[in-house]
Amino acid sequence: MKKTRTDADFKFEKALARIEQIVDQMESGEIELDQALALYQEGMELMARCQTTLEETQNKIKKITRDIQGRLKVEEHDMEEN
Repeated sequence: MKKTRTDADFKFEKALARIEQIVDQMESGEIELDQALALYQEGMELMARCQTTLEETQNKIKKITRDIQGRLKVEEHDMEEN
């Protein structure tokens, strides 16, 4: 998957904060159906990106190993290979 500018600008913490805002707006009951649908779609897209980010981070953590002398060794790999 080719990374776009928006992928490079994606911030996990900001996405979580936005998801919380969306939930608050939807729970308020003060929005119209069309707006609720748009917010739901935005929230689901953000959740998918957050899930991908978490999975990629977990894979990177798994690559941290100790070499024979006990020093930390980080094996970087291209996420696009998987």
